[in-house]
Amino acid sequence: MNIAIFCNLDLESNIALNILASNLTDHQLRFYVSKQVGAPSSSVRPLQQLAYLEKEFILTKLFPQLESIGSSGFLSFAQLSKKYNAPLQELASVTDEKIVNFISSHQPDLFLSIRFGKIFKGKILSVPKLGIINLHSAILPNYKGVLGTFRAFQNGDQEIGTTIHFIDDNTIDTGRVIKINKIPTTTGRSILWHIINLYPPSCEALIEVVTKLNSGVPISSISQKQEGNYYSFPSQSDFDELETRGVRFFDTREYAEILNHFYKIDSDWVLKNLDLDRIASL
Repeated sequence: MNIAIFCNLDLESNIALNILASNLTDHQLRFYVSKQVGAPSSSVRPLQQLAYLEKEFILTKLFPQLESIGSSGFLSFAQLSKKYNAPLQELASVTDEKIVNFISSHQPDLFLSIRFGKIFKGKILSVPKLGIINLHSAILPNYKGVLGTFRAFQNGDQEIGTTIHFIDDNTIDTGRVIKINKIPTTTGRSILWHIINLYPPSCEALIEVVTKLNSGVPISSISQKQEGNYYSFPSQSDFDELETRGVRFFDTREYAEILNHFYKIDSDWVLKNLDLDRIASL
């Protein structure tokens, strides 16, 4: 199959892309990336810190290091593109007619969307023959929108998860649900740790869906009920409330361990190169 994978230029998307690309080698792949999800900046301090950890450090420090030393772990976006002969292109829109025609010219069979920062609507919806499948990083329909895992912690949920669903129209997180993947929360671990660790098992489940589609096996799905909740980005008071309950949004040592696990980068290198003063001042 010709598979176009749409993702965001951030840590979680890169982890997902490493897992997907290494397991979809029998298919022709193209990578399309967005720079961000939602508003370009935020005055909420924890969201600024999250942007540094998910994007800035990854793009300006980690990936150049990977590309210079040839790590045995996960690869940067550029390395993935080269290894799997998958063209990589940044997209500012998926509704512009020229961009839609360009994507369509490669005759994609399937779109996979992971944290992609643009809304699929209009002509692009009909481009892939087998449809568009999104990996949403929360349980639907309970947590539509962004940072659903944060909201799950806020609500005291004992389980968090992801949802694999079709994108049927230009509405957000409303498409037919293919599968919900759940994991229990782990006491003492940060919210960012939980968010990142949702992706490996969820990508494995997504690969199973792709395998079925490739074999001509019908994909069963269930329409979402009308109820549910849509969440935008948390406010500072939301973060403050969780902090009073002892729930950390992120932890730098935990973050270093995550990068060591996935990218085989020495945790001490991560801690040395993190701008801890800047994180603290944001």
